[in-house]
Amino acid sequence: MEDHKINEFPRPPETPEWAQDALVPKKPPFSANRREQLLAFGLYVLAYLYLGYQWWALPLFTAGFIAAAEYLFREQKRSWESWVWLGCVLLVTGCIAWRGLHPYQYDSRYPELVNHEYILSEKLLLFILHIFAVYWLMSRSGRLTGGESGHLLPLDALYAFVIIPFKNFFLRIRCVLFALKPKKERKVNAGAVAAAVLAAFVVLVLLVMAMTQLSAADDTFSKLLEGLRDALTFDLDQEWFFRFLLSLPVGAYVFGLLAGLGRETPETMRKHGASAETALPKLRVVPEAVWLAALGVFSALYLAFFFVQGRYLFGAFTRTLPESFTVAEYARQGFFELCRVMAINFTLFWLVSRTARRESRPVRWMTAALLIESMLFAVVALSKLVLYIDCFGFTPKRLQSTWLVCVLLFGSACALYTHLTGKKSMRIWMIFGAVTLSLLCIW
Repeated sequence: MEDHKINEFPRPPETPEWAQDALVPKKPPFSANRREQLLAFGLYVLAYLYLGYQWWALPLFTAGFIAAAEYLFREQKRSWESWVWLGCVLLVTGCIAWRGLHPYQYDSRYPELVNHEYILSEKLLLFILHIFAVYWLMSRSGRLTGGESGHLLPLDALYAFVIIPFKNFFLRIRCVLFALKPKKERKVNAGAVAAAVLAAFVVLVLLVMAMTQLSAADDTFSKLLEGLRDALTFDLDQEWFFRFLLSLPVGAYVFGLLAGLGRETPETMRKHGASAETALPKLRVVPEAVWLAALGVFSALYLAFFFVQGRYLFGAFTRTLPESFTVAEYARQGFFELCRVMAINFTLFWLVSRTARRESRPVRWMTAALLIESMLFAVVALSKLVLYIDCFGFTPKRLQSTWLVCVLLFGSACALYTHLTGKKSMRIWMIFGAVTLSLLCIW
């Protein structure tokens, strides 16, 4: 009796086609709605305006950007804070346009018109405007990862400036090609598109060959073709051509941001924020005794500094200066001391609040003491700046420093309020900083 050979590697049964479609659904073909199609064409004009140097170019671009966002997200309910961010965008845009119209200001110290020294430079204003505009878009579209402004600001910035626009960088050209196709042919695959491009190239080559042969046969026709060629030849020295080339990536980026946010639902963005919130508790691995000891050392260090350097720190309140110090040196040193101390204290505060295994009452009170000491540093720095301004008057840099000290002081107060009550206050701090910065752009 013959032994039957057993196949150790049996062939798996073939899956029917209908089952394959059920297990691995086909990716739906690309489509673009009417809003995306109109916006794709409109962004070519807006991006060209963005690179304009005339005073009216930026206001027109801003108006178009706002109109595009409102058109794209008109069904989305507006949050009250989106009005605040929109006001900041309009105010900064108006300040930039005003400077373009009035580059020279009258100064009674000089007989002629001179360049006016503004508090914030025009480049800094443009940088601020970009931040305000993008953040307004996130708020208006309802795509903030936390649902509102708050401690997820770094995640919002990452999605708004990097992930969303670059993920959809080629979305505009796809929408344009989709809009140019007849409705019956919008499901043509990539091979058909490549074949059409190749056919157009072959036709163009044959057309050039025919024109060459005809121009060689007749001088009049040759002159006619030369005139046509000169009319269709681009002058690469013309500024508008380079502006158009540069506007292509700008428009692709802006469209990727606008339409990309439209393709992300608010619920999806909330999930990204929830994932970040879920990951934060995993950082709580440091024993509370470690942070309690660290906070105690910092608090003792600051108290000793206040005691030893009391005359140096609080001399501005009594209008007395330490020896070998001028008012300018006194104020500048106090300002930079505050910036360094605030950077250290806020870093320590974040580490304690996010990595402590548990926040006991001693840790909470020591953290509160750290924030109070930060506020005291801010008040001292502010008093030095007030003394400096009282002696020598306002200058752009002094107003900038005063604004930053006030923002840091208010931020410390908001952090202390949240730490003690558990209520959110970062949104109020962000709005305070944005509104005051926008008002600062006027001067």
